[in-house]
Amino acid sequence: MPSLGRDLQSIRKHLGFSVEDIQNATKLPADTIRSIEDGTIFSESKEINTYIRSFVRTYGRALKLDIDLLSRALDQEELGNYTDLLLQNFPELKSDKPEQETESSSDEETRPSKGKKKKRSPSFTFAGGDEKKSTSDSSKSSGSSSKKRGPAHRSSPPDVRSIDWAGLGKDFKKRRTQPPVWMISAGLIIILIVAAAVLISQFGFFSSDEQVPVAPPTTDIEEPARNQDLTLDLSEDITEDTTDVTEVALSDTLYLTLYAATGRLDPVRVWSDLKPRIDPYWLEQGTAFNFEFADTIRVAGSYSNMLMFMNGHRIENFRGQYYNPEENAVELTRSIFDSDPRWASPVPFELPENVAEPDTLIDRPSF
Repeated sequence: MPSLGRDLQSIRKHLGFSVEDIQNATKLPADTIRSIEDGTIFSESKEINTYIRSFVRTYGRALKLDIDLLSRALDQEELGNYTDLLLQNFPELKSDKPEQETESSSDEETRPSKGKKKKRSPSFTFAGGDEKKSTSDSSKSSGSSSKKRGPAHRSSPPDVRSIDWAGLGKDFKKRRTQPPVWMISAGLIIILIVAAAVLISQFGFFSSDEQVPVAPPTTDIEEPARNQDLTLDLSEDITEDTTDVTEVALSDTLYLTLYAATGRLDPVRVWSDLKPRIDPYWLEQGTAFNFEFADTIRVAGSYSNMLMFMNGHRIENFRGQYYNPEENAVELTRSIFDSDPRWASPVPFELPENVAEPDTLIDRPSF
């Protein structure tokens, strides 16, 4: 039965890599690499599916495999219908055992046995109408002379010069048919639609040249006096706008979004007052995780490849502003976001130039 893990193992050995080479290149544990190759990571592992796919993709990158092809192979493996998809670029690794068995079985069928009649080989018919004798007939006709000439030779394939090429050309011309009626009808309809569109745009059909007069507003507008002060009093409107902004408040549970924007985060360690344990997380490029906290959250990892967001608002220079050397991590508190009401209003991700949206956005995995 085809197995993604065994195919990865075959490709690794074919490229001359050892398990230690893959371990040094990917930083994956040796047990994880072996579980990928023997397939137990898919059937017996307690890891969540996101981590399993991440491990296998990391393994595939070390072998320089196409990531899209590897993703489709993972989908097949999860559905239980994997079809040796990874070996399409390595035809030399595909087993030729079925072809050998077919050849051996065909040799046994052609070998005469006692008490059984020989099977008649199929005859070949060409355009000229002449039927060539089969291999078995030719061997029979040469049987009388085999004593003089030795073993009978197999009949040679038909000569190209014996084919009636002129007859084949005539038959091909006869088989040429007219295009289907529906194709002609569809072409005529398209031509009519284009012609109608041109007429409408050029001559203004279905359009009215008469302009409907618009009645002036009925409200009475008093003309201002000559010495009247025309300054607008916007104090009331400004008060209302500020009231609407101040009514938005942060929720009891806050969510900090970590985005692996420009590279893989391996790993990033997160602690919060709602998750009082430091756990490592591996984020592939293009993946974003949401981490919850009530008052305080700490993040340590590869800051150069990381972006932080609060409700879609990007936290600028988070390392320079909020790094806590005692905790060796970036420390964010609720008081930072309470000071500015804009943090409470969700917006689309404020991304820098040349940075794409996250491919995957999920809540933090639980261990």
